[in-house]
Amino acid sequence: MKKMMKNFSTKTILMMSLLASMVIFISCGDDSDTAVEPDPDPATVNAGFTSEVDLDDSFTYSFTNTTVILGIDDLTGTFAWDFGGDGTATDRDPVYTFSGAGEYIVTLTVTAADGTVGTPATETITVTAPKNKWAVIADLADDDTGELRLSLPDSIRTGRVTFMYRVPEGAADGFIHVAGTSTTGDFAIMEVRIKDDANHEFREGASDDAIASANFPAGTIDTWIPVEVSWSANGTDAPTWSLSMAGQTVITDAVSTTNGGDGDVADHLAATKDGAHNFLWKYNSTSSTSDLIYEVDDIVIYSSDSGAEEVAFSDDFQGYQTGTNLNPGEDELNPTTVYHINTSEATVVEEL
Repeated sequence: MKKMMKNFSTKTILMMSLLASMVIFISCGDDSDTAVEPDPDPATVNAGFTSEVDLDDSFTYSFTNTTVILGIDDLTGTFAWDFGGDGTATDRDPVYTFSGAGEYIVTLTVTAADGTVGTPATETITVTAPKNKWAVIADLADDDTGELRLSLPDSIRTGRVTFMYRVPEGAADGFIHVAGTSTTGDFAIMEVRIKDDANHEFREGASDDAIASANFPAGTIDTWIPVEVSWSANGTDAPTWSLSMAGQTVITDAVSTTNGGDGDVADHLAATKDGAHNFLWKYNSTSSTSDLIYEVDDIVIYSSDSGAEEVAFSDDFQGYQTGTNLNPGEDELNPTTVYHINTSEATVVEEL
């Protein structure tokens, strides 16, 4: 019996010692500096954007991303744009040109750097077909003509200008005036008087022979008519010029001359020998007013002075807000207009 008790006591003491060791081991483990970090909270993604149509192209929109990502340090994220099934993009702030007019539901889906996907932002974009814009030249002032004037930085010795014009029935005379360094009529390279429903005619720059041989078409009301004037100067002699209207050749290689008499020959030569520098689209006269208008569009000026024809200037008026006054000193809508300060009563309109 004593032997059994002794064996039991010995075993019990060993087991208690082992259990105490385990408790001490576990306690030591709990006191270590290695702690288990809790899972971080996911990012908060508030997707958003704004859109703006391009003034030059009603099919093109600029999208500005206004997404806000919170809750994480890395705020970069990725961006998936869907332009209503018309196309996609992954840029932060894309510029997109839609394929045609219609309604498009634009969707922006943003994924944060930690993989959190925010609720997509959407906007319905109504894309409209481009509306044409052009310049309207009026003459309501009784002390000047209505005028759209362009002065180039440098003269073009060999070049051409093309444009479209339109006048209503009963309109007063419109003009296209191509000049060198002086805009005085007697010193012009050439000037054409544009009629509403009668034959056009030369006003300046044409000799009697040129006037007699010109093949002018009759004016057409309420119709856009193409015009092309080309010229060639050599820096020594008076330039030659050619004219076509409504697809019809009016005259070719006429020599620019002055209608001011012998006293103006030297000044005319000095103003024109280096080619075209100023272009004027004028309406009516300084001594009268008109309640009608002269419309001009799609101006393109070409230069061949480099040996190859290049566009020196162009304006289809699409980049202006409707109602813009094209005189650079008279309208806050467009204070950087390229036209000359002598531009008068010329504004931009848009088709209805």
